[in-house]
Amino acid sequence: MKQEQWGIAGTGNLGGAILTQLGKGNRYIRYYHRDAVKAEAIGNEYPGHQSIAKEELDSLDFLILALPADQIVPFMQDLRDSGLALEEVTMINMATVLNTVDLMNRFPQLQWLGMKFMGHSADLRERGNGLFVTERSEILEQKQEKAIRFFEQLGQVMIDRETVVEQVNVLATRVAVKAALDLERAISEGGYRQEYAMRALVSIAPEVMRSYVAGTMGHFARKIVEQLKNSE
Repeated sequence: MKQEQWGIAGTGNLGGAILTQLGKGNRYIRYYHRDAVKAEAIGNEYPGHQSIAKEELDSLDFLILALPADQIVPFMQDLRDSGLALEEVTMINMATVLNTVDLMNRFPQLQWLGMKFMGHSADLRERGNGLFVTERSEILEQKQEKAIRFFEQLGQVMIDRETVVEQVNVLATRVAVKAALDLERAISEGGYRQEYAMRALVSIAPEVMRSYVAGTMGHFARKIVEQLKNSE
């Protein structure tokens, strides 16, 4: 059986995290960058993955678009203007704030699936075990199943409204920023040095939250959790 050909456009934070985790599992794909010098540098940074030329993109079965939301439409328009026959390539939209339906309407001749990442790219790069959300597609049911199996190499895939990713990311960001501001303020009002605030923000707080989720908090932290719950 013919092996699926996967490629990725966009090797920034998210794309780089994907290439990193795939490489750890000895699963390699093709990556596209329009600048040949940068493409070579990417190959050195992510050994095993190989670059692909623009004119070869229509030979892929799936093309992951790990590009910023405002770059996807110009990128796709450039590919279309180049005369590439992309009708058989399934495009994977990963941009959080760009709805896949909008891309379907903009490029109706192409095949589109959304696969939105919920989380932070730095966490995906370092730890893997990401969470991805895709909205059910009845038209591309078989190809969606293949896409789900592919992304399950990187973590968990859930079927849901893709807009939920932006909503949860916004909620989590607001709560996290508020917590950071509150912590900075508490450190300052307590008369502690600024260096202590930085350590609390970049080390203590993130690790406490991670251990809380994992259920591995020590006695000291569990006692504080109990006090907080009793005060609610």
